[in-house]
Amino acid sequence: MYIPRSVLVLLVVIYVLFMLSVDWINQTDGAWYRPFLVGLLIIGVAAWSNRKQDSDEV
Repeated sequence: MYIPRSVLVLLVVIYVLFMLSVDWINQTDGAWYRPFLVGLLIIGVAAWSNRKQDSDEV
């Protein structure tokens, strides 16, 4: 089974960010946009890892 590099990087980043940021996101005195920053970072990493693929790989 072939797993594209972008998917593999996305899964690793999601796992690492989830473990490191659960307490940070759930703080009651934190800013309302914290979960959105994490989501934006995940999307950015996925887009960055997908940019080098040839059009034949997509």
